[in-house]
Parts: sequence; structure tokens; C-alpha cells
Amino acid sequence: MKAANTVIGPDDTVLVPRTSVKTDYEMELAVIIGGTARYLDSPEDADAVIAGYTIADDVSERAFQHERGGQWDKGKSCEAFNPLGPWLVTPDEVGDPQALGMRLWVNGRLRQG
Repeated sequence: MKAANTVIGPDDTVLVPRTSVKTDYEMELAVIIGGTARYLDSPEDADAVIAGYTIADDVSERAFQHERGGQWDKGKSCEAFNPLGPWLVTPDEVGDPQALGMRLWVNGRLRQG
């Protein structure tokens, strides 16, 4: 779960909380919902409300998430912890999203893939 205040652009600055000691990140495929998705009757109905896909940088503060008790999402919902984009790719362009090969490089080093 990511709160609405976490979304920023792909080139915006991620704001690391001043008490953060275990901030990290992982690449995710973000699903952009383009319509109301309430009480859907089938997977096909769910597919019909997908506007597209983009890349998300899922930033987390692991100490907030795991070491402070309570809900795990508090380490996921810090301001600016969800850079998205830069492109929205429509479902017809993606095909099967489960078949995407995703990799993440940071400063020329493969970190996830």
C-alpha cells in the first residue's frame, strides 16, 4: 500500500525522513486503474478498468516498517516514497504483464532482475 502523498515524478527527489536508518528501494510494475473497480464479477471485468502500466520505485523505510510495531505500511508511506514513470504503457502494448522481464540497474550495477 502506498498513500497518495507518496507519488512523485520519475526525476523528482525522494525525501528521506531525518530519522531514517534503513531506507531502501525495489522496482515494481505499477498498475494504473482508470475506472471504478468496485464489486467486479470477473477477472475480465478487472482487466477492463486497467488504464495501463508504469514503473514504480517502491521506496521503504525498513526500521519504520519492521521495528516499531503496528502496521507495516507506515514504512511505505513516507512523503515522496513512490516515484512513478516516466511512461504509461497501455494494456494492449504490454500483453501479459506476468511475462515481463524487469531489471533494475543503479549506477551501472544490476541490483534487481
